[in-house]
Amino acid sequence: MRQQWPDFKGHRQPDGTLWWRGPLRPKAQFYAVSLFWRPGAMSLPYVMVDDPPLAPRPGTTFAEIPHLIFHQDEPTRSGLCLFDPEGGEWSEANLIAETTIYWAAEWLAYYELWHLTGEWLAPGVGYESVARMHAAEAQTVKEVLADVY
Repeated sequence: MRQQWPDFKGHRQPDGTLWWRGPLRPKAQFYAVSLFWRPGAMSLPYVMVDDPPLAPRPGTTFAEIPHLIFHQDEPTRSGLCLFDPEGGEWSEANLIAETTIYWAAEWLAYYELWHLTGEWLAPGVGYESVARMHAAEAQTVKEVLADVY
């Protein structure tokens, strides 16, 4: 990590959790991000944006930010969805410095574009956002109810 990302500072917590914090500048601005991973306990690293905090587009909700691991109680602590959980895109054999940090910078670039265009231009798997997932579930319930009644 130190060789590829010298501005990232890391620590090992007493419970074995690895924690790094550092700056990324994908396009328009700098972001301070934190990355956490506990080998053996977490299947994937967890990346969140500390500063500036993630924000929804004007007139939308936090749940509409695409590709987040949504933290309902504290939305600003939501993680970036960088991996297809079923796609085997990351394993403990991968170096975080060579995968996760680059993917976080790429996610932030698409986040900036989303703020400009309103469209998530990156490829993805599954629902784009928690809000879209709930809308799809609500539509399914409406269809089921229409068939029943």
